[in-house]
Amino acid sequence: MTTTVSKLVEQIFMKYAHVVIDHPIIVIVLTGSVSVFLTCWSLYFNFGVIDLDPTKGFETRGTPLSSARLTLEAMKPHQTSNENILRWYFEQELMRRKREVANTTTLEPITVNYDDYGVDSEPNASDLEDPCEMYASIGKGLPYDMIEYLGKVMIQVSSYDDLFTVDVMKHMCRLDDVIDTLIAEFNFTNPAKSLKHSLNIPLYTTCPNMTTENSCDALNQEDISNFRDLVKKCNLDPKLDLCSAFSINHVNNWLLPSNNNSELIVTIVLKMAMWNGVDDREVYDSLIERLELHLEKNPHTRMAGVALNMKNRVFQETIRLDSLIAGLSAFLVFLCFLVYSRSLIFTSIILMVVSLSAGVAFFVYTEILGIDFFPFINLLVVVILISIGADDAFLLLVYYRREVKKMSNLEYKIGSIYIPLYRESDLLSRSLRLSLHHSLVSMFVTSLTTATTFLTNLSSPVIVLRCFGIYAAITVLINYTLVILILPGAIILTRPIRKQKSSSEVVDTVEPVELEKPKLENFNSKITEFTYYFRFGVVILSFILTGLSVFIIFQNPGLTIPQNNPTKLLIDSNIHEFFDNHVHRFNFQWQRSARLVKNFVFGVEPIKLEKGREPGKKGLYHFRESSTLSPYHKPGKNFSDAKFQLDVAKLDFYRRLVDSEAEKYRLENYTHVSWADKTLKLNESCLSENKTIPNNCILASSVRYKNLIHQFPDDFAVIPGDGPFIDHDLKVVGYFISIPSNQKLRVDTEVIGDFFKEIEKSCEFIKNKTSDPVLCLSSTEITRFYDIVSQLRSSSFISVAISLGICLVVIVVCTRVIKLSILSSMVIFFVILWTVASLIMLGWKLSVVESTILIITIGLSFDYTLHYVVAIRDTKFVSAIEKVSSAHSTAGVACAFGSLTLFLAGLPLLFTQTASFYQIGTMLVILGITSLFGASIVLPAFVMAFSCGGGRQSTKL
Repeated sequence: MTTTVSKLVEQIFMKYAHVVIDHPIIVIVLTGSVSVFLTCWSLYFNFGVIDLDPTKGFETRGTPLSSARLTLEAMKPHQTSNENILRWYFEQELMRRKREVANTTTLEPITVNYDDYGVDSEPNASDLEDPCEMYASIGKGLPYDMIEYLGKVMIQVSSYDDLFTVDVMKHMCRLDDVIDTLIAEFNFTNPAKSLKHSLNIPLYTTCPNMTTENSCDALNQEDISNFRDLVKKCNLDPKLDLCSAFSINHVNNWLLPSNNNSELIVTIVLKMAMWNGVDDREVYDSLIERLELHLEKNPHTRMAGVALNMKNRVFQETIRLDSLIAGLSAFLVFLCFLVYSRSLIFTSIILMVVSLSAGVAFFVYTEILGIDFFPFINLLVVVILISIGADDAFLLLVYYRREVKKMSNLEYKIGSIYIPLYRESDLLSRSLRLSLHHSLVSMFVTSLTTATTFLTNLSSPVIVLRCFGIYAAITVLINYTLVILILPGAIILTRPIRKQKSSSEVVDTVEPVELEKPKLENFNSKITEFTYYFRFGVVILSFILTGLSVFIIFQNPGLTIPQNNPTKLLIDSNIHEFFDNHVHRFNFQWQRSARLVKNFVFGVEPIKLEKGREPGKKGLYHFRESSTLSPYHKPGKNFSDAKFQLDVAKLDFYRRLVDSEAEKYRLENYTHVSWADKTLKLNESCLSENKTIPNNCILASSVRYKNLIHQFPDDFAVIPGDGPFIDHDLKVVGYFISIPSNQKLRVDTEVIGDFFKEIEKSCEFIKNKTSDPVLCLSSTEITRFYDIVSQLRSSSFISVAISLGICLVVIVVCTRVIKLSILSSMVIFFVILWTVASLIMLGWKLSVVESTILIITIGLSFDYTLHYVVAIRDTKFVSAIEKVSSAHSTAGVACAFGSLTLFLAGLPLLFTQTASFYQIGTMLVILGITSLFGASIVLPAFVMAFSCGGGRQSTKL
């Protein structure tokens, strides 16, 4: 069986070699033409699927929470309005009690005695001219929630002592002058024009002193020092009367960080609204520039971060510029290859192969698979492809040069088969055929393992990770196909025709330079001897490094998920990203009305996602509306087959559930009475026990007794709500309960994680008490956020485990040498751990981008070690030292240049501004070092340490 398969493989190879070597022009032209056509076709018809919006695709599919979230989103447009219920009631009751019904409101009015809060009458415009009066009106005439919509600036101050000096305070106080000048110059209509002053620490300092004018010119050290003492007192006890009287709690919560253990950052809440995302972009760009220049004029201050609702747009603009820097990476890589090959034409062909690989893969991705979402993270594939394409080209060229040298020095022996090599074309064709025999296996194994690693992203529920895995795997396989079809013919064609020259002259630009060989062989022998003599030390060192790496990854500091900014888009030093990274140091959720909400939906089945062929859609295989690979097509919900029936027993259960859940989050000065409770107290004959409540009864009683139904879902609910979910056909299809918690709405993975544990606990209790289907979740955005964070770590480790398992099987199958497979697997595992640990030490945390790059790391970690494994395996019946030395002369050269290309590809990316490009640049630089060290030093040390006879005797390893 094995012999038959081997013969079949050999026959296929011989036919392939005959085609690509004997008919290079036809193969190159045909392959290139088809590739160019497919690339142009896909770009022309599908360029619009490329979406650089960072908010798209950062969601899950196929998880229980994602099904619940999609169901909740689909329910919202189906809920009928109270207006429709009232219209129905009017038609049924012939306009009876028209006045009473017309005055009906959704909720009973909540009477608040403002005297209990010491609230004065609303301030007029003249009162707001004084900063202290304006600050005192916040929470009274000016709502607290306005803070959410105002621009903010973070300022780094040299020290806490420097902050409370007249020089720094006056300089910060003049910030409003910059804003006023800008508004006047651009004739800008400020949505927050009622605010006369920014919320700025210097303007607060004179408020406690009634004799000091409330202006920047009146700032003095005495008031500043006294205010500093008050800030300290209110920080210890914020309930003191003076803290609210002089608005000092504003400073402690919004403007000063909760701790000063690290660099001192203070915030100014600007008197300008955040950017609306459409108009007046130049105003906000100029605002940032002018504020930055103003703050730099003082040696103790500088702008550190801003929040103007501009980060997503800045990211989309920045990633285009970073793509140009990625082009510089490609230039450096191919310049390196040009130096090695000394053939501009051959290097250009490699560049063409890489470009067409991405284009043909885009065709397969969009046209054949029919995927209509191409996220920005897929652009990372181009960077990977640059390294992979150059690596394969280096490998093929190195093997080719070795075979040319062997064939050139081949002597005919009597009795052996005569091979005519006196013509240069015969010599080069024979050499290329032999080099393909060796290099194709190595390239196939590395391409297969890399593609397999990327495909494991399909196990992740996150859309962008799935899309990346598919496109990356397709690109790698397409690149391998184009390499084996185009590069052999390119080698044949790019050599110049030999003229009559002495044998000592160099033949062509692609073939070996004989004078360099002795130096290379000398270096190979030295590094082999060095590895042999220190083989046990290298083995011990590798285990020590691996142990340290395991400790770093799983213990301290560990591969953790960011607590406050898990979807980082820009590098940490970027002013837009800096704000999001440090906003947790301030208490902006203080006095925030929006809260984390518990939502329970009864009687509505969760949406189930299906995949399959959809008639009428383009592509050989197209995903349906409920696609797991596109955020555009949200599944709809059909309530025509709803079987939910509401009865008194269920109402009583809902009443008790609302009471028990609301009791956990009791609101001051407000007692909630649920819709279920109000309905059960009605004296209606249709509300009898053991009887389904008719829809007409629910609708009529809700209007007649002023018990109209809440809007659902309400992501910003501040009081509990419940009621039947009524669709546009005025049919009760479910029941909902919405309970706001005591937790203010904020992005904090720990807080949100604990909150969902509460939801899961309540949900477990509910499901044991009812036979109806139940959806348990929070608001749609919070649920989306938590689902990504909760799935990220587990899905990443599952992808890693699957990719490692599959790739190790591939190694065993391809090498067919158990000991060599085990040793190479250990080295690959070591390289992965060293690389990940190094990245963690550079401050990495596991977000969506890092999860993607982690998979890339694993995919690329196999390549160099596998090149060495194949080279060692192909050298038979010699000692381990000779195997290693031979591998150094072929795979070692290719890996050394491949490592250099990784470094050159990653180096320019260290100067990019987007987190994805910067982090993949960091990874490429580190991986180039760890992979080369593992393949060229550690693997040979293992081979020589664990081979029979210590590596000096002939071995079958």
